[in-house]
Amino acid sequence: AFHPRLLVKIKGSVFPFSCLVALPAALLSILLKSIVTTLADDAGFTALGLNDPNTVLGVAWSSVSSLLGFLVVFRTSQAYARFWEGTSAMYQMLGEWFDATSSLVAFCKRSKADKKDILVFQHTLVRLVSLLNAVVLTHLSSGGSEVDSGPEDEKQKQKPSMRAFELDLIDAEGIDRQSLLAINQVDDKVELIFQWIQQLIVETNSRNIFSVAPPILSRAFQELAQGMVKYHDASKIANVPLPFPYMQT
Repeated sequence: AFHPRLLVKIKGSVFPFSCLVALPAALLSILLKSIVTTLADDAGFTALGLNDPNTVLGVAWSSVSSLLGFLVVFRTSQAYARFWEGTSAMYQMLGEWFDATSSLVAFCKRSKADKKDILVFQHTLVRLVSLLNAVVLTHLSSGGSEVDSGPEDEKQKQKPSMRAFELDLIDAEGIDRQSLLAINQVDDKVELIFQWIQQLIVETNSRNIFSVAPPILSRAFQELAQGMVKYHDASKIANVPLPFPYMQT
């Protein structure tokens, strides 16, 4: 994300090196402008090989315009590509997890297990997936937004991680208090909740609640895993900004 401090930051900046190249060119431009101003007669311009004083100004203007146009097009294309890459990864992640959750609920349709056990599994699964989505969206919306990582920045970075419980959740109070405290105390909230979901499926399968064959049940794990891969793809864009020289220019 852009911050005004980027304009004056020296470490990693391209400005010092650029000044070494631009300063001689600027001095030469000043010299040429002085010559153009001093030699106001046609004979003086002819002696320098310039038929029109506007030639110098035209070349300088076109050079600056070309450079600015390249920078605008480059930054815009990079921002557009990163935006769509992140958006696509996020929607694919949500779609994979929705399909996995829907399939797991459907796998209990013909189950001969106790109805109470089936409802407990389905309700717990939906609550955990809802909480997982909230934590993921919160992490992606706040990741990579700081320029530096000082003490104050770390405090500001930790605050958004608590916003998962401010989003619309499906009965988060149905999850036991100890689990909610555990989520608040760890940094890798997404990985923790994801692991709980997988363990819940394994424990449920051991109680013969699913009415499908193991190969079909494995598709739910595959969809969960594919969603996790898409989450890391989106997290890459949220946490890894453009290289600093590109951002500053």
